[in-house]
This record gives sequence, structure tokens and C-alpha cells, in this order.
Amino acid sequence: MLFNSLTFVLLHFVVLTLYWLSPRQGLRIVFLGLGSLVFYGWLYWPGIFFLLGVIAVNYFMGLQIEKTASPKWLAIAVSLNLLNLCYFKYVEFLARNLAALLELAHIDLAIPTPDYWLPLGISFITFQKIAYLVDIYKGQIRAEKNFLRFTCFAAFYGQLIAGPIVRSHEFLPQLQTKREFNVHSLKLGFFYFIMGVMMKVTVADTLAQFVEYGFGHVGTLSTNMAWLTLYAFATQILCDFWGYSTIALGCAYMLGIHLPINFNLPYSSASLTEFWRRWHITLSSWLRDYLYIPLGGNRTGRTYRNLIATMTLGGLWHGASWNFVLWGLLNGVWLAVERGFIKRGIVPPAGWWMHFFKVVLVFHGVCLLWVLFRAPSFDSALLYYRHLLLPPYSLSSVPSTLLTLLVLFLLFQNRIGSQLIDDRFLRLSLPKQLAMTLVGLMLILAYSQARLDFIYFVF
Repeated sequence: MLFNSLTFVLLHFVVLTLYWLSPRQGLRIVFLGLGSLVFYGWLYWPGIFFLLGVIAVNYFMGLQIEKTASPKWLAIAVSLNLLNLCYFKYVEFLARNLAALLELAHIDLAIPTPDYWLPLGISFITFQKIAYLVDIYKGQIRAEKNFLRFTCFAAFYGQLIAGPIVRSHEFLPQLQTKREFNVHSLKLGFFYFIMGVMMKVTVADTLAQFVEYGFGHVGTLSTNMAWLTLYAFATQILCDFWGYSTIALGCAYMLGIHLPINFNLPYSSASLTEFWRRWHITLSSWLRDYLYIPLGGNRTGRTYRNLIATMTLGGLWHGASWNFVLWGLLNGVWLAVERGFIKRGIVPPAGWWMHFFKVVLVFHGVCLLWVLFRAPSFDSALLYYRHLLLPPYSLSSVPSTLLTLLVLFLLFQNRIGSQLIDDRFLRLSLPKQLAMTLVGLMLILAYSQARLDFIYFVF
């Protein structure tokens, strides 16, 4: 069930209505939980049993960890979550690479792989549950005793598939008391929802068609078209994922629930460190708190190793592909180099012109790394780099629609986009609120012919 579908709008409307009409908080939680299970099982109904199994195991493990304060129970619980993730997401990848190694050694041995489907959002589900268990062990939170409330936290349809990765201390307290209906939250949530869908269908889905052709016909691209395709993908992935996160915020706000911000104008960053503080913020903070710091962070004298290891594993989290591993590794190396410059006091001169130069440089560096993220194979990525970086350069005709969308995105990123990171929308006059919302609706209707999956649904 896609966020940009009428089916989802109907589901959310039904849940929203029943939620606010329910006289008791317990009944609200029941409707919220049922709506989440319907949402998850809509594409493949047996997935409901997978999700309920994950919820039940982690509910029980949380209680045991709090009861015993034992590192053994934590190790068992985290291992079960990681084994679940590895089985569904990485078994085929491991089997394929093992078969390649055996072939190099001239060993003829068939490596069987299980026949299975990839559960939606399994990476996000796993990370959220691990954070919950670790926080209990550290004594930062109490284990949730109410199974229905824990189910709502673990399966909330607004952020279940692709984040934000919500921490238990941010979400569970909002379910413990009955929330009063607030028309301002409803208005802001609806605006977020419209803006998120607009980003998805107007920009991301339109650019997706251009990007799909470009990366599927790399050998025919001129240098200029290769760069334009890459700019288009950088815009597509931001608007696709930022759009999803904004829709999730909107759904939650309409229910009186606040979710954390996941994006904050990342392409305005003047360093890669700043970029990762602005891009997929909840994942970046998760990697910092539950991987980088446990590895030793910057306290062990192995800061560079820890940075590279964290980002490499973060790349592998994105997908079972060496492209993702290399993408994460190079991000880690870049972050380590930046940290090294800062440690040695190598700082560029101040001034707006230098800041602008750094923003442009970081944006293009991120774009070059996006090639590994988007290319279907390593060979395809190498070919794409060759077309990007090697002459001859040639002028190419570009569809005017694409250029218009790119210009609109830049304006959106720097102007309208700032409205999505706080409640400034509510401080506008009612006519301006209506005008912005109507523009969003008109653009959605104009560009809603194709409904494409969100990029991060497969992660």
C-alpha cells in the first residue's frame, strides 16, 4: 500500500476518524494497531504473521532484559534481530559470493539459497527494535508492559516501512495518556501530508523516469546528459525519501503524535559531516549511538577506524550489494579525512564565497557517491563514471519539463522547504495556508498518473 494511493488515504481517514471518536485511550490504541497491521499486510497478508512474531519476541525480550539486567539476554535479543535481518536480506548475497569464491578455486559445488520474500521495511524494523532493547539494558527506559501499546510503537503505519527510526522514549509516552483533539495539529499534519505527496509524485516520480532511462542506457549518454541524469537522481532520492518522511510526519500529527524530523535541507551542507547530520537524521543518530559509540567512538584513539567501520556497515544496511558496501566505505573515508583536517587545525578561510564553494563541492561529491548507490552493478557504475569524468563534452538537448522541475526543486529546497521543518505554516494567514495547500493538491493531480514505489521501501 503506497502512501500516494487512494487506498492509503482511505485507510488513514478511517483510522483517524475512529481514533478521535474513541472515548478511551485503550480503544484508540486498538484501532491504531489494527490499522497498522492492515497497512503492513495489504501487499502480502502473511507478512502480518512475520511482523507479529517480531513484535512478540522483542516484547518478551524487553521484559527479560529489564528483569535480569543481564548482558546475555541483551546479546540473545540483539542476535535474534540481526539473524532475522541477515536471513531475509543477506543469505542470497552471501551464497552468491561464496559460489564465486568456490568457482575461483575450481570447486564445483552448488550453494542452495532459501526461497523467501523480503519483508517490507525489515531494516528499519530491526534497527528500531535493537535501539529499544539496548535502551532498556542501559536503564534509559522501562520495558513497555502493555502489549497493545508496544504493538503500536513497533508497527505504527506512519513510519513502519521507511522511518523515521523512532526511539521508544519519543513515541511510547505519547500513547500512555489520552491526547486532546487539536485543530492546529490536524491542519499542520494535513499540510505535511500534502507537501510530502507533492514532493513524491510531482518531482521524484517524474524524475524517476528520466533517471531510469539514463542509468539503463549508460553507454549512450554524453557527458552532459550523464551529469544531468545524476543531478536528477540526487533530486529524486531526496524528494522521494523526504516526501515519505514528511507524509509520515503528517499522518502522525493528525493523530496528535509527534515524530522526529528526518531531513533538514541536506544539500545545503558545507561538509559531509554536516550532510549526515541533515540527511536521514534518525539513521545517522542511530549509527552514532548504537554502532559508532559502542565501537569506541573518538575515545579509543581509533576514531578513523570507527568512522569507516560505521559507515561501511551503514552502507551494507542499505542493501546486499558490494556497491552499497563501497558507497558506505567511501563515505567513511571522507568523514575520516574531514575529521583529520579538523584535528590538525586545517580549516579553510571564512567568508560567504568559501561557504558557497564548500556547499557546491560537497554536493558534487555526494552526487559522485550516488552513482554507486543507484547503478545496478559495479561495472555499470564504472562505466557511468567514465561518461561523467572523461571527455569529449557535448551539448545535448534537454526536455524543458526536466529543467523546470530541477529549478522548482532548488526553489523548494531553499524557500518552501524551510516550512517543513517547523510549524511556521501555522503562523501564516488562513488564505496563504489554503493557497499553499491548493497548489500542492493541483500539482499532485497534474502529476499523479504513475504511482511508483518509494525508494526506501526495499530497505
